[in-house]
Amino acid sequence: MRGRKPVPTALKILRGNPGQRRIDLEHEAAPGAALDLTPPAYLSEDARAEWADKSEMLARLGLLTEADLDAFALYCQTFARWKEAEAALLKSGLLIKSGSNNGIPVVNPYLGIATKAQAQCSRMLIEFGLTPSSRARVKVEKPKKVDKFARFEKASHG
Repeated sequence: MRGRKPVPTALKILRGNPGQRRIDLEHEAAPGAALDLTPPAYLSEDARAEWADKSEMLARLGLLTEADLDAFALYCQTFARWKEAEAALLKSGLLIKSGSNNGIPVVNPYLGIATKAQAQCSRMLIEFGLTPSSRARVKVEKPKKVDKFARFEKASHG
């Protein structure tokens, strides 16, 4: 598919529908009523921690639905991989001595793992509106003040 990726309706609404195009909620796939935010059993400990850290907030904002759980699990596991690779880099450094090349320093393989996981996480964070630039486009409407007596006005005129 060519062109820009469609923006999730929840993000369009939070941004105040900047394109002013009609939002067709009637024909859009809608999330289920209750969302089970239990992390999948296959996630690592660090991935489960990231799930616990962000899942409730995303669900509350309408950015995590039943249909998004697999994508969110991928993000969490990738985040955990990045975290593990970064910890290994801190421990052993950017360069390590090669065992097969007479001890000549070579780039630590964890650098490639960390870099790739970081790039993947960055793309996924944007999908969920969790980067400064994607969040800057999100505009949250303030709740409208409700007139407690408005319902009685209709009754007295009818």
